[in-house]
Amino acid sequence: MSTVSKGAAGTTTHFVRNATGLVRELSPFDAFNLVFSAVLIPVGITQVFSFAPTFWPGANVLISFLLSLPLVFCFGMVYLYFTVAMPRSGGDYVWVSRVLGPGIGFLTNLTLTFVFTTWISFNFTTMLTLLGPSLGFVAGFTWAPDQLTQFLIATVLTVVFAGLMVLGARRVARYMLVMFVVVWLGMLVWLVGLAMTDHSAFVSNFNAHSGTTLARVVSAATKAGFSAGSGLDWAGTIFAMIYAFQVFTGFQWTGYFAGEIKNVRRTATFSILGALLISALLYILGSALIYRTYGSEFGSLVYLGFNVSPSPLSFAPYLPSLVKFLSLPTFLQVFVTACFVLSVLWWTPTGFMIATRNLFAWSFDRLAPAGVAEVSERLHTPVIATVVIALWIELLNYLNIYQGLSALLINVIAVMALAFIAVALAAILMPFTRPSLFEEAPAMVRARLLGIPVLTLVGIVMLLSWAFVLYVTFATTAFGKVSLLSMAEAFAVPILGLIYYLIVRLIRQRQGIQLSAAFREIPPE
Repeated sequence: MSTVSKGAAGTTTHFVRNATGLVRELSPFDAFNLVFSAVLIPVGITQVFSFAPTFWPGANVLISFLLSLPLVFCFGMVYLYFTVAMPRSGGDYVWVSRVLGPGIGFLTNLTLTFVFTTWISFNFTTMLTLLGPSLGFVAGFTWAPDQLTQFLIATVLTVVFAGLMVLGARRVARYMLVMFVVVWLGMLVWLVGLAMTDHSAFVSNFNAHSGTTLARVVSAATKAGFSAGSGLDWAGTIFAMIYAFQVFTGFQWTGYFAGEIKNVRRTATFSILGALLISALLYILGSALIYRTYGSEFGSLVYLGFNVSPSPLSFAPYLPSLVKFLSLPTFLQVFVTACFVLSVLWWTPTGFMIATRNLFAWSFDRLAPAGVAEVSERLHTPVIATVVIALWIELLNYLNIYQGLSALLINVIAVMALAFIAVALAAILMPFTRPSLFEEAPAMVRARLLGIPVLTLVGIVMLLSWAFVLYVTFATTAFGKVSLLSMAEAFAVPILGLIYYLIVRLIRQRQGIQLSAAFREIPPE
């Protein structure tokens, strides 16, 4: 076999063909909506206010968000600069493979793709077993689906979203717009409800409708061993920043579908920085209102609900459940809680799009079968890649619901941190190891501060930030107990990915194809 493919007019390419077949049809708002949905604030803030009070009772999550913001901004700038410099589908796969080498680029992107696709399945489970019961509690019905019901619903959702993705990016964007309006109408009502409900009103509502009283909750939590201490726990607050890093992740994902956005520089800047700014404001505002309304008793509620078995509470004290105690009409309480549920369905197409475009990019570089990179001429979407990802997510659904995958992969944050460290390292080194790529990039990417490329500076901050997350993962139990088994399970995908990459490279060499040749240049549009 020839080392290159023949393109039109007899030209040659190291890629599967001379054009991707993808169409730039996503507007700046479309891109913003995709990455803003990936931040998934309704689920993110629910998780932060469930985990942080459990591990660091004296931590102030509001301060954690504020401290993390400048660091997360540098994280976003790395992705923004790379997206503008190399605007191709696949995002960090393209960037890291062109700077650090194809093997590191593939393993980095494979790891992140695995994490993102597990989030699709895990969020289905979150919707069915956490948000659904909260909706039932607020609305006055019981929702406790068994495993078969969970699996059937997750399967139907997987098929429906795969079908939506096949229909093309424009239809996905229209769906996302409708969901954006509905979900954020509900979230705005929630924020207004928090603002309208002072602490005394919350206590009164809780005592009237929870089946117990806050005084009893505090007493029971104290007897069970809960203590928030006195004053602010600065160490806990700093450690809790890792949750901010986790829940902010997503705002920078425009690069994964950069091959389908109009006016790359403007769209990438608007979507990435816009999503970060609005997400930061909402997380900070939401945190402030939560502390104002629920007060010091909130930590006792969380501790009693998640650390005492059997729990003396009649409900799981997640934020959606606590909507029942806001000073809102019942129909608005139900609407708000339903929007927490719907938020999962808002973000799911983003997870699908990222995974399919990454798989497409691997295939385009000959790291996956060429058929995976086929694009429908009518729909302008990689149909085969979409089907492959849907089958993979269905497998994850089974493993998650029946085999407890989410518990096994509790340390996956460590793997994600290592992958982001690789991206940061590529940002630090690109101006020096790939000077031609750097100098050919738009002026904003080539900006310097005191003679040092800004890309390098923000890369250093990003590297140190995710190194901190990695340290906290091993030094604490914030993401589960660290053991040889748990880490082996978390690192199984990159290990298997390395084996796969070495096999593919050997096969391509025997076919007369040098994979390294493709990675000396940016893929065609």
